[in-house]
Amino acid sequence: MQSDTSSFVQRVRRRVRQTSQESQSPRRHRRFRRLPPAITPITARDLVAGIAGYRRGTGREAFQREIGSTLGADSTATYTSFRRALGACLGTMAEAARGDETDILIPAFCSSDYPDAIEGAGLTASRYDIDPESLSLDMDSLAALPTENALAVVVINVLGYGSEMDRIAAYCREHDIYLIEALGYAYGASYDSDHLGTFGDCSVLNFQQGKPIPIGGGMVVSRNSELQFSDEGRPAVDPNIGTMAGYAALSHPRPYACYSLATRWLEKLDAAPEDVSTHPESKFGVPYEPPFATLSNFHGTVGRRVLDHLPEHRRQRAETAEVYATELADCPHVRQLQPVAGLSNHQHVRYPLVVDDIEIRAEIRDGLAAVGVETAVLYDWPPLSADEFPGAAQLQDEIVTLPTHPYVDAADRQLIVDTVRDIAVSVGG
Repeated sequence: MQSDTSSFVQRVRRRVRQTSQESQSPRRHRRFRRLPPAITPITARDLVAGIAGYRRGTGREAFQREIGSTLGADSTATYTSFRRALGACLGTMAEAARGDETDILIPAFCSSDYPDAIEGAGLTASRYDIDPESLSLDMDSLAALPTENALAVVVINVLGYGSEMDRIAAYCREHDIYLIEALGYAYGASYDSDHLGTFGDCSVLNFQQGKPIPIGGGMVVSRNSELQFSDEGRPAVDPNIGTMAGYAALSHPRPYACYSLATRWLEKLDAAPEDVSTHPESKFGVPYEPPFATLSNFHGTVGRRVLDHLPEHRRQRAETAEVYATELADCPHVRQLQPVAGLSNHQHVRYPLVVDDIEIRAEIRDGLAAVGVETAVLYDWPPLSADEFPGAAQLQDEIVTLPTHPYVDAADRQLIVDTVRDIAVSVGG
């Protein structure tokens, strides 16, 4: 962790321990307050600027230029969902391939977005395992896969945790396979001082809610001149201003508490709304047939402003992550992941804990929910074979993520740490 957070952590650490020693009262829910599991703030000013950019017809190109400049792009293109972006990337690679390569090598521990887009592009997914200690790609597992029909390796920086990108890039060059970096959680992070997203042929970014750039949609960034992407000649989607305004307003803990309460009541009446997404077009039922629509100037303008806020968001998340790391270091039944050596500017969009008992994990989640803190498990369906993918299968049963977003304050951190420790001790023994 960075040294500029050390004094902050010490203050919070003393406050947490003092409270634990002085008070034996039950944990109390902070009334009319609920923390979503992952949020990146969007402000009213961001939305107003986005509307102005849309009316002027500017914003998207500047957004693309900034990301493209950071990642050393030869070309970029925007899309209305991550699945469309990934599908377009895979389709372009398949067209450029010299043979009949159809296999896309992906981690066993990943979102359903990946196999869906691969299938939609008419390709086949083959899976490799990951290291359950670091969330990084397992090189032995990757090397065991056949490469005769391999088109690309997709490296997914789950929760911003990177992999040994120099080794992976060398492997792909050796076997003449494209390398795709998925940067949904990791834009802005580096490996050995080089930006993640600069090791492969292409990067694919996910702008869904909960990610560092939550404007909806996605982007392909190509560093390979043979793989060209562009927004030119494609229609722009209409701006989803209402959805983005709702996201901006309801992501705050107090409005989110009201939204969650209303949703629970509607669920009892079988009238709950579908899960809301910031994607301007649905991520489900995607017709993987180009041309796909682009993002609008509204999205680009808001996205450009979010990029300006990223360093401060990262700093705030890093402070919260360091408190969790310090205060839960000796917590029974809980261990913490260790990023691969060389990873810097970790975005800490969520903080993962690994709990050694699935029932204790459930108790921790229930206990945190009871005090107004939402957590998440990741990629737990379909169940994976522990014999075939031991690392990924272990994480399906054990990982849980804690919120780190800028709306998490000192009292929230104290409540979360106390709750996790109390449950791990009392339930786990």
